[in-house]
Amino acid sequence: MSLRALWWFLAISLPILASLIAKISTVDLAYQLRAGAEILATGRIPTTDTWTFTMAGQPWVDQQWAAQVILRAVESVGGWVGLAASRAVVVGAIFGGTCLIGVRRGLDVRTAAVLSLLAFVVTAPALALRPQLLGMLCFVGVLLLVVDRRAHPGRLWLAPVIVAIWANIHGSFFLGPLVIGLAWLEDVHDRQPGAIRTLAVTVVAALAACLTPSGPLVWLYAAGLTSNASVTARVTEWQPTSIRDVPGLLFFASALAIVTLIARSGRRVPWPTLAWLGVFFVIGVYAQRGVAWWPIAAVTAIAGTLVPAFPPRTRVETQTMRRLNALVAGVLVLAMFLALPADRPAVPGAIVPADSVAPAPAGITASLRDLADPGAHVLNPQTWGSWFEYALPQLEVAVDSRIEMFKPQVWDTYETIVSGQDGWERRMAEWGVTHVVVDADQTAFRDRLVRAGWEVAYEDDDGALLIPRS
Repeated sequence: MSLRALWWFLAISLPILASLIAKISTVDLAYQLRAGAEILATGRIPTTDTWTFTMAGQPWVDQQWAAQVILRAVESVGGWVGLAASRAVVVGAIFGGTCLIGVRRGLDVRTAAVLSLLAFVVTAPALALRPQLLGMLCFVGVLLLVVDRRAHPGRLWLAPVIVAIWANIHGSFFLGPLVIGLAWLEDVHDRQPGAIRTLAVTVVAALAACLTPSGPLVWLYAAGLTSNASVTARVTEWQPTSIRDVPGLLFFASALAIVTLIARSGRRVPWPTLAWLGVFFVIGVYAQRGVAWWPIAAVTAIAGTLVPAFPPRTRVETQTMRRLNALVAGVLVLAMFLALPADRPAVPGAIVPADSVAPAPAGITASLRDLADPGAHVLNPQTWGSWFEYALPQLEVAVDSRIEMFKPQVWDTYETIVSGQDGWERRMAEWGVTHVVVDADQTAFRDRLVRAGWEVAYEDDDGALLIPRS
């Protein structure tokens, strides 16, 4: 194996290996799987909630329906092992594509691979298996078409097709027309004859995003998420990026590195490049969830401009070196195979490999299955709601990860109960709560329930299940 081929392999395989080692988060994924199963079974996209007792019958805009169908189809074929493998493949494609962007911008493979791996490090906290990950794959696809637009101008017309698919997968679809618009600014700056074509593709891509069950209202959905007070107040990912946690540190460190690169280059940076960096830096600062797009967009902006394209160096590679390269690749392939959760025992009652998913409170899930009748009202921690909806579809939970769907008064009532404010027992009675699940950190709530006449039916390191005392 040549050294050039090894760098390509590293750019793809290292993110794949890391994603196989990391646990799969059920916070968003679990309800996506249930929704996908219902869509495939009924042939209809859900429009009202049927899973919770707090929002039953209320409208639900399921914009991510296509991603849910894809994820459910993967699960039906390969189970959770297939889901783990599919996440690894998508992550590998995203950062292999990022490396390809660098090469298309004129970088040698080694430099492009290093930039791609650095982008992976910054993006890693956002690479959970959920619709956003598929949106990131669409993002890279549009960027590749944008980078190649001058060499292959006709291919740019594929971008609206990707945006149309993207708009049925994840609310980040607006980034498609955005990056094509930024490319148009580059063409105007460089006085390219294809500027009119790029502008036309931008407009068509924006219109193509309307090809969803919601039509043009899909744009209001995307805008509404970022301005929904319930979402921004309760979901850490939708809050401004902070330097006080690891994702924020990585984000601001990468931005500082680029500023340093600009200062040391001693060259005047074209304003379209600054526009690329500025737009995606603002997106990253606005919310932690926006950090996912920054590293890949930054690589696109600096490759071939701030990071110069070095001429390829002639190097004689001996047979021994090629064999060592092949050995390194072989070791990584073996590590990827061993990292698959294929031989791990399943969580009781669900075909889910233990120690590969979180959160998935196995003991509480099994106890709920045994003790709760169909239709029981389960008051639950929000982060466990999706898991219970997936593992125990016969029950109804209080809240789940569809934060934007719940009315503010639902969250107010939920917090009144959990925090023990005046009238909390009356609110529980009004909701008809039959079972309460608390996590290990909610000891005060657990003890208050016991004093109010509830008894602990099951308890382990994850938390406890309480039922009314006979």
